Amino acid sequence: MKTTDDAEHFGYRVLMKALFGGEPPTWRNRAACADADPDMFHTAGRTAAAKAMCASCPVLAECRDNQLSWEANGPARFRDNAFGVVGGLSGAERRRIHYPAKNVKDVA
Repeated sequence: MKTTDDAEHFGYRVLMKALFGGEPPTWRNRAACADADPDMFHTAGRTAAAKAMCASCPVLAECRDNQLSWEANGPARFRDNAFGVVGGLSGAERRRIHYPAKNVKDVA
């Protein structure tokens, strides 16, 4: 009989296969958030705590690069609807990277 943890682990593995095409990246096991509550990264009132955890992460660069690449190379809805804190950046911060504001002088 599967326990809740088994079911959640199975769901996580299915998600990783869908997102990464296989196993999660090896750096993920070294991430500061590896054992953290995932809700911290998707709850508006916990953004500061999530960013603080990311700031101390030994694989911050890999995480950020992976997420930005995944959003940039996937369907536009990945970029348009970016949410939560990933790689130390909020969804709004990541959207600004994908869609930088144009300088009025550059338009002319």
